[in-house]
Amino acid sequence: MQKCLWASLATAIMVGTVGCDDASDTVNDVLPGEESREARIEQISEAACDRYADTEAGCPGYGTTDDQTYATEEDCERDFADRAGELWPATECGSGQINDSRYDVCEERAKAAACSEGFFDAIAALDECSAENVCSDPADK
Repeated sequence: MQKCLWASLATAIMVGTVGCDDASDTVNDVLPGEESREARIEQISEAACDRYADTEAGCPGYGTTDDQTYATEEDCERDFADRAGELWPATECGSGQINDSRYDVCEERAKAAACSEGFFDAIAALDECSAENVCSDPADK
């Protein structure tokens, strides 16, 4: 079930980002104290995968059974980083454009989705973590 859920989520992300990978428009203005896009991608993948590994909280943990999507932490982090990179294209979420408070909400949703097989958790995470919700226009700063 969880593997199908993540495949569906990944497909929805891919469909929503086709044609959005023109890195020539990337904004790289990171002010002191702001996290870069790359740092946020790494941060969310680590947080989600730490949660996924928490078997005491009822999460699947790493392994190769049918209930476990990821065999290793590296597999998990790579997958979540790939998905975050697709959700936050550099053209919309260049460094310094990720809103801190909206990112925090997204991270909590990603952790819930990582531990859940629930379709609604995945949809909520996709919505909360969309570029539209997490990224800010540099003109708004």
